[in-house]
Amino acid sequence: MNLRTVVMATAVMGCLGSSCYAADQDAQVLEPVHRFFDAFGKQDKAGMLAVVAPNIEITSVQQNALHRVSMDKLATNIAAHKGGAIAEHIYQPIVHVDNDLAVVWAPYKFTVDGKVQHCGTDVFTLGKIADRWTIIGVSDNERKGNCQ
Repeated sequence: MNLRTVVMATAVMGCLGSSCYAADQDAQVLEPVHRFFDAFGKQDKAGMLAVVAPNIEITSVQQNALHRVSMDKLATNIAAHKGGAIAEHIYQPIVHVDNDLAVVWAPYKFTVDGKVQHCGTDVFTLGKIADRWTIIGVSDNERKGNCQ
């Protein structure tokens, strides 16, 4: 057996373990979060609401105060935005899953026309409902400046 065959066989066998299952599970959990942000960037209200449970709110911690807004109102505001392309980018997400409940914790940057307006951390709570991961809660904090 040559070295390449040994390396490939080791990689395949390693994927039979829990690490490959966890990576696949994390990807499944992240899928509705990515769909939400794809719709967000397209200012597509229906697309944003398609991956969230009905009647949820987003809770933001800003300047030592809580701000709550319904997801429907947030999606309406995003869809109506004028004044340049908007996007929110998450990176280095951390995913925790317990059966049918998951949490995604990820730093983010919010941009308008590619320029960072603010940043912070997004926290998504997801529930597996009818064999599909659905966003059931969203929280964030927001800060202006110190956004590298």
